[in-house]
Amino acid sequence: MGFLDFLFDKEKALERRIKKLKKTLTNMYVQAAERQYAIEQLREIGTPEAIRALLARLEDTGPNHTTDADEKQYVYSVLVDLGRRGETDVVRVLTEYLKEVDENINWPLKALTDLVSYEDMVDLVTELLEDADIRYRRNPEKKRELMLRAAEFQDPKLAEQVVRFLEDDNETIRFLAVDAIMAQDEDEIAEEPLRERLRLEDSLRIVQKITDIFVDHPGWTIPKDEREEVELGLPDGFGVHKKGHIYRKRK
Repeated sequence: MGFLDFLFDKEKALERRIKKLKKTLTNMYVQAAERQYAIEQLREIGTPEAIRALLARLEDTGPNHTTDADEKQYVYSVLVDLGRRGETDVVRVLTEYLKEVDENINWPLKALTDLVSYEDMVDLVTELLEDADIRYRRNPEKKRELMLRAAEFQDPKLAEQVVRFLEDDNETIRFLAVDAIMAQDEDEIAEEPLRERLRLEDSLRIVQKITDIFVDHPGWTIPKDEREEVELGLPDGFGVHKKGHIYRKRK
């Protein structure tokens, strides 16, 4: 057997081992101790393939919610530990993973937040939003998590991306988009699309949220040709002043 054959066999053996450990890790009906052992072994291996196997645990939900949460917390801590030890592949694998999947991104995002700079997280969330669309999705979980994450940062390019989701087919995504937009503290970017949404929105809770925002921003005004239409759609107890701002009527 030549040296290259030896390396090939060793690589195949490691591949089989990772596959076996992943199978144990994602089996919710083996003993929790067996899954924990699999996590520890994958940590020791530490290759990109092992990291991907660890991520697979975050995709499943065990029957015991306490054990499930503890195991996911442990996987997260392992990922962060590997990353902080200088395993740059952790950041790369996590980033690639987040671009590929449509759900279960909370823990990977949380791990990356602990491993990269504020600016890098802003860039990543912006990029992930760029790749998302506003059409109907049966499971909007990824967009929901990205809206929640976007609300934790402030950046003009992120604000511009979030604005698109005011027109999302999912009402919850639109609701969260309003929060994410306001978190950016970019009035110049927020005022016009929120005013437009006030005219078009059919969700009462979103209309109420945007109305409250306008009341808190008396400098934001409604153009004359839109005031009558906007006022008709406002919640009870609110009106459009002759100067254009929205106000709360006295009882």
